[in-house]
Amino acid sequence: MILHKITTGLIGLITGVLVLFSPGNAQSPTQTPQIVVASLPPTTTTTLPALVTTCTQVATLALAEGLPPSELETALRVAVRESRCTSDAFNSTDVKGGSRGIYQINGAWCVPNEYWPTGWLQAKGILQTCDDLYDPTINTRAMVAIWHNSGWLPWSTSK
Repeated sequence: MILHKITTGLIGLITGVLVLFSPGNAQSPTQTPQIVVASLPPTTTTTLPALVTTCTQVATLALAEGLPPSELETALRVAVRESRCTSDAFNSTDVKGGSRGIYQINGAWCVPNEYWPTGWLQAKGILQTCDDLYDPTINTRAMVAIWHNSGWLPWSTSK
């Protein structure tokens, strides 16, 4: 209840980043999308559908999963760049086990290795398998945990 009130209040007070794509203004994969700041309406719930497809949903979920509001703009820039804010994105060409979900979490965070026999995200209790990263809540929770561990270093955050 308290988290819901805090999240609702923050969303009402801060701005979110929405990506504008117009058919006549298509962008190449190497260009960064135009980002426009717009006010987010207050929400009454943080329940999201199984498939996240908008940056507004991504912003709501990031705050609900504990990302500080001061990091929201960067998180949204990462989500836009990595997946265009969609939770079912997959990059099979990533040589470290593929990248999955909204924040394109690299497989290296969830595969067993010499330091983390079950995988880093598994050891943190965030997921069971790498494919759990398609769940928008788990992917966002993983992003927040990785951010607490490494900051934004695992992602490109240049403007």
